This record gives sequence, structure tokens and C-alpha cells, in this order.
Amino acid sequence: MSTVVAQEEAAPVILIVDQSRLLATSKAGKSVTEQMQALQTTANKELEETIGMIIAEAEELKSKEGSMDESVYLAEAQRLAIAQNNIPMLREIKVRELQAAEQKALGEISEIMRPILKEIVDSRGATLLLDRSAVMYASTDTDITEYVLGKLDEEITTVKVERIDLIQQRLAAQQRAAASQQQ
Repeated sequence: MSTVVAQEEAAPVILIVDQSRLLATSKAGKSVTEQMQALQTTANKELEETIGMIIAEAEELKSKEGSMDESVYLAEAQRLAIAQNNIPMLREIKVRELQAAEQKALGEISEIMRPILKEIVDSRGATLLLDRSAVMYASTDTDITEYVLGKLDEEITTVKVERIDLIQQRLAAQQRAAASQQQ
């Protein structure tokens, strides 16, 4: 008859980090927020300029209505109507571009944060690291957010947020696809 010896397993060591707080309050995260505000302002200005140009062109076209060939007038009116109807789509594209730029910049911060987190997990012998958003309650000694914040601020203070032009990216992708089909 064999005897089964129960091995006592070590209790898991769990650490908590508030990643959203790190991204919002770190020096690099704050730099992203400031740059995103500037990009938002620029995007709004560009959209307003586009709308202003369409309105100005429509007013100019209306003033020339009687002096233009009817087919030319109708073609211009149709072009302006299409441009006006595309404004919501342009607005959505601007929003997506801003979101993509922000996600890319925050991803860079997360990449730099990853080895910091690994170092802390290893040094404390943790078996699990959870984000604060996934935890209802934890004792304060398991929360390493402040420590990570200090290390992150030592490592990086700013991240460049680069504007992403989704329309250009799509056109470039279409050109690459067309070129590869021709080969």
C-alpha cells in the first residue's frame, strides 16, 4: 500500500496595479494627454476649414447659377452635395485617427512599463499581477501602482504622439495591393 504524502503548496502571491492611473498620471501619460489635446484642436480646426470651404463654394456656385452652363452647374452642385454629405464621415475618420495615435503612444508607455512590472513581480516572488479594474478589494500592501509610477517616471517622461492619416494609409495600401496584383 502506497502512502500519499500531501505536499503543501505555497499560497499565490498576488499584486495589483492600476494601469489606467499609471497611464493618466505618469509624466509620459500626461505628455500624451497634452499632445492629444493639441491634435484634437488641430483636427477640429481642419474640419471647420473644410466645412467653411464647402459653404463658400456653395455660395459662390449659387451666385453663378444663371451665368453657368446648366450641366456644369449641376455637376458642381452634385460635387458639393457629395462633399457636404461626407462631412460626418470625415469627422469619424478624424476621431479614429486621434484614437489610433493615442493608442500607439499609450502602447509605447506600456512597452516600457512591462519590464518594470516584471522586475517587481520577480523581486516580490509574485505569481499573479492583476489590474485594479479586475479587483473588487485588495489590501493596500498588494497595490504596487505608486512604486511602478516612480519607476516609470524615472524611465520615461514623454512620448511623442504622431498624427496618423488613415486616408493616406488606406490609399497607400490600395496602391501596394494594385502593384502586387500587376506583378
